[in-house]
Amino acid sequence: MKKLLVALIGNPNAGKTTIFNHLTGFRQKVANYPGVTVEKKIGTKKFNDTTIEIVDLPGIYSLSTHSEDEQITKNFILDEKPDIIINIVDASNLDKSLLLTTELMETGRPILLALNMIDRATKNNQTIDVKFLEKLLEVETVPVVAIKKKGLDELIKKAYQISKRKTLSFGVNVKFDQPIENEIKKIENLYLDPIEINEKRLIALKLLQEDEHFLKKIRSKDLLKQVHLSREILQSYFKDHLEIIFSKKRYEFIDSILEKALVKKNHYQKTRSDKIDEVLTHKFFGLPIFLLIMYLIFQFTFSIGAYPMGWIESGFSALTTIISNLWPASSFTLFRSLIIDGVIAGVGSVVIFMPNILILFFCISILEDSGYMARAALILDRFMHKIGLHGKSFIPMLIGFGCSVPAIMATRFMESKKDRYITILTVPLIACSAKLVVFTLLIPVFFPKPYQSIVLFALYLIGIVLAIIVIKIFKLTLFKGKPFSFVMELPSYKMPSFFTTIIHMWGHSKEYIKKAATLILGFSIIIWAFSSFPLKEKDISKTYMGKIGKSIEPIFKPLGFDWKIDTALISSIAAKEVFITQVGVVYAIKGSKDTLVLQDNLKKDYS
Repeated sequence: MKKLLVALIGNPNAGKTTIFNHLTGFRQKVANYPGVTVEKKIGTKKFNDTTIEIVDLPGIYSLSTHSEDEQITKNFILDEKPDIIINIVDASNLDKSLLLTTELMETGRPILLALNMIDRATKNNQTIDVKFLEKLLEVETVPVVAIKKKGLDELIKKAYQISKRKTLSFGVNVKFDQPIENEIKKIENLYLDPIEINEKRLIALKLLQEDEHFLKKIRSKDLLKQVHLSREILQSYFKDHLEIIFSKKRYEFIDSILEKALVKKNHYQKTRSDKIDEVLTHKFFGLPIFLLIMYLIFQFTFSIGAYPMGWIESGFSALTTIISNLWPASSFTLFRSLIIDGVIAGVGSVVIFMPNILILFFCISILEDSGYMARAALILDRFMHKIGLHGKSFIPMLIGFGCSVPAIMATRFMESKKDRYITILTVPLIACSAKLVVFTLLIPVFFPKPYQSIVLFALYLIGIVLAIIVIKIFKLTLFKGKPFSFVMELPSYKMPSFFTTIIHMWGHSKEYIKKAATLILGFSIIIWAFSSFPLKEKDISKTYMGKIGKSIEPIFKPLGFDWKIDTALISSIAAKEVFITQVGVVYAIKGSKDTLVLQDNLKKDYS
């Protein structure tokens, strides 16, 4: 079967990932690009005699900036040489979206333009002459509504048809002022590496913009000399930064295209998003509304999650009973204990909280997909400035509610190194999903049902307050300096796609399952071993784990912890969820394999 490599490229919030999810479904894998923290999503789709490999590249605004995401996209286009680039643009925001398109048309790769959210453009009283736009750009164009799956079959069909053609169109190049075109030609003539003609233009433009990625690859001294000379000539001619000159010309080109292909029926009117923002991003009401939304999410997570938790708990209890009845206590006693008291009690005590994780990520995915999450960053920007950071710092912290690792990865979007370091150092103070699991076990031990969701909300709030205090201390001591300005595009509100929400929820939650199947399983066995040996000891306090706990008990005694909790704290260094595994193993050896019984035992011992 033939293979076709397709790259999905577009601005953030253009619907790129929605299209990717609908095209590939669950036939996708996630990895990291070598040497960086940027995620690589690859999916497949079969069409006729071809397997189409689709790569979802990071959302970017331009190929001209220097962030990790832009570098990844440039590298992929030039090194992997995709057969087709599907450029996804927001049809309701063409004047901004087409900037990236003008750069992609200089890459030497066939372009297929996907006009996403065409229905929203219509609602905004904009009529796009798709055929005329296609003719002006010399790029095949398909109108789509990704959230409703409209036009996606046509998109794949077009990509397939383009791959079969002998003569390919790469789109029209933006014509710059003659002095710039002259210098581009000089650089192209000196660039002797065997590459496609169109690529030479892209490389010449990037060299004129002093793009480090391309400058590092230049070995010819004559070429480097020409680049510096060309920059000096153009700088003296235009008296302005070349990047600004290039951008102005690109926007002039876009304006000339849209003048002919886009019809606005009337002047600007307030959109539905504008009206919603008047309330949700209000100067006074915005923050209380955000806190209320977060509280409702925690309430929903706790109350609804209780039902599936009970079902899973019953399942593990039944499994334990079946194995206990079928496996005689006198046969392979040690191995029997490992399976029942180690694996089932340990892993089961963590897996039981999977519904809470799924519900939490489901809610967060809805907020992300609806467009509210970007508003949350804006709302908190005013507050974040007071402690020395900006709204972008809030985004990794918000991701930190799910897991600290991707939250720390998310700091790559931050321009200031100081702000990045501060955010990385404070993210662990935010209560992540692993801590949620521990909270879910312990809160019912100490608090009656009516107060449980309030306590959970308070614990999350305490983590945020602690993070704020630490940020302030860092800003006054180790990382002095003014915060960067915060610029962020607010996407229009939209109805979240159920399919996309499920994909996002599963994408985040499956890491938790992987942990349970690997790391937590391994530590459950280690904990069981330390809690079971020496074999002759029936009293767990006299096992190796008990002895370790008792040796450090004096250190934690002022906090009210005994040796059992101390051993759980040590175990949780590897992963926070292992705290529950250790407590589960300790009490399972006494015969308790039910979470409610475990909570009752904790209540007797500590409340």
